[in-house]
Amino acid sequence: MSGEATLSFRVTISFLSLVILLMFTPNQLIFAQSSAQQLPLLTQKESIKILSPVTTQNATVGKDLIISGQSSDDVVKNCSVSVIVNDIRPYQNAFARGTEGMDDFSRWEFALSNNYTHVIEGMNKITAKLLCESAPTRWYSVFVNGIPNLSNVQIAPPQSSPIQSVERSNVSETNLSNIEESGNNDTSLLVSILAQKNPIARGDIQNTTITVTDSAKRPITNAEINGKLIYPGNNFEKEFAGKTDYNGKFIYSWTIGKKGDVGPLTVEVDASSQGYQSSFITSSFDVVDSSESSKDNSALGGNMDLDLHIPNSELDFVVAGDYGCDSKTRQTIKDMEDQDTDLAFALGDLSEVKNPNCFFDIVSKLDNKDKFKIALGESDTDSNDVRSSSRFSDFVRHFDLESPFYSFDYKNVHFLAMSTGKGAYIPYAPGSTQYKFIIDDLNKAANNTNVDWIIVYGYRPLYTSPTIHPSTEILRETYAPLFEKYGVDLVITSHNHNYQRSYPLVYNVEHSKQPIIKDVNASYYSMPGVPIYVVVGTAGNNLYDFRGQAPFMVTQFRETGFLHVNITKAEQNVLTGTFHNVGTGNYDDRFMIVKSKSE
Repeated sequence: MSGEATLSFRVTISFLSLVILLMFTPNQLIFAQSSAQQLPLLTQKESIKILSPVTTQNATVGKDLIISGQSSDDVVKNCSVSVIVNDIRPYQNAFARGTEGMDDFSRWEFALSNNYTHVIEGMNKITAKLLCESAPTRWYSVFVNGIPNLSNVQIAPPQSSPIQSVERSNVSETNLSNIEESGNNDTSLLVSILAQKNPIARGDIQNTTITVTDSAKRPITNAEINGKLIYPGNNFEKEFAGKTDYNGKFIYSWTIGKKGDVGPLTVEVDASSQGYQSSFITSSFDVVDSSESSKDNSALGGNMDLDLHIPNSELDFVVAGDYGCDSKTRQTIKDMEDQDTDLAFALGDLSEVKNPNCFFDIVSKLDNKDKFKIALGESDTDSNDVRSSSRFSDFVRHFDLESPFYSFDYKNVHFLAMSTGKGAYIPYAPGSTQYKFIIDDLNKAANNTNVDWIIVYGYRPLYTSPTIHPSTEILRETYAPLFEKYGVDLVITSHNHNYQRSYPLVYNVEHSKQPIIKDVNASYYSMPGVPIYVVVGTAGNNLYDFRGQAPFMVTQFRETGFLHVNITKAEQNVLTGTFHNVGTGNYDDRFMIVKSKSE
């Protein structure tokens, strides 16, 4: 009996085990199937590769070398490519060569020049880095053999000709997409020199843009620039050199001496590129005392050096976006307070921490008498429910907003605030409530005879140079035509933690990312009739590097500070914009828009 009982017990246990196994096996199989289906998403990686040069290839010591490759990037992924040679830091930004434009690094190129480093004898390590927002960083390296610079040794040429390897850019009112590219064998170079300020005060910073194109006005990349500055009185000369970027531009920046002579400063430029005839050109601008630099000199080409302290001020305000919660932001706020302006604006990403109390604290002196205005950014738009405990509800309640998008009039200016943080929570696409509000609001403002200026402010940029965040296509294609239709003068945004200012821009129906430049003056605009776009993500959060300069941007830099806008109404309606650098106390950018009263 004992043996039979034991056998019966074992059978019972085996049966129960089988039942349990059958009960759980389907779920395990389903889980395994689900995991297998998700696995590719979890292990998916971006990729980058150097195509030229290849490992073991020879490269001549001291000669320039073109490094090119491919990656898994596209215009949606928002990646960037940089290159380092022989571990000499920092990484150097490569140029996008993908078919979709400046943000497409599916194909990329980098010109190794002596400005960064050069090939040395023996083994040289070249590493390309792909940096994406939503994926791990990827690297790819090759090793080339550096050989002595002998006359019978040459580097393998680039994969494409200078003209084929660059993109077109709008550098004037001409839409270059209409230029025929065939049948032009002219090898002459066209060179232009554009000084940002004319006249310029002694001790001020000057930026000079040198543009090199072929006879069909297509930009020439990597053109050699050898220049000379000849100061007034011919008592001082200074040489400079560099290469043009993929837009055919080279920007040289320097400080005018405080104690030099006043008068014309001459800029001489000798430009050359393989396969083209070299070209020599000169230009000049006037150096004056600081007391003279604020005078109107529109007769001298329209560029101006501007004085913030303008009489008959109708209105002035300060504006910046992308705030942190540290000493840099606190200094920005303090300098904004010191301007004692009528209004102050914050353009989104108001606090880098989840609790917005830090932001409420640092702006407490500005936040009074309905003086402080905000637009909500991506970090601020974590909900659309004012009854929740989200940052969105905290900001809406604190600033007593009836809606995250709104407008108001102040004296002769109409302000429109857009909410572009997250379209999923607060839609801004065509047909949305915000879209209908904006159309109706701009239509009323355009027909209001008491309104001389229309200024739009928000978070996401419609246009931007290549940097961390690309411009937002749906915003650009939806609202840029409306801004032109209803006479918007200035569009101020943030999101990218740097400063950028565009020329007056006309929306390009065929290529919305390549707007048409209405006026190529650097700082003075007489009745442009279309908006100027300014990115001011400089309130104190970590600054972003640039991967290049868009041809439609006049100036760009990565400094902490704010835009100070002054509006006057005397013989003419005048809007003056100045970027205040909180680190140096200098004014790094100045521009003026002039409109007649009858406009």
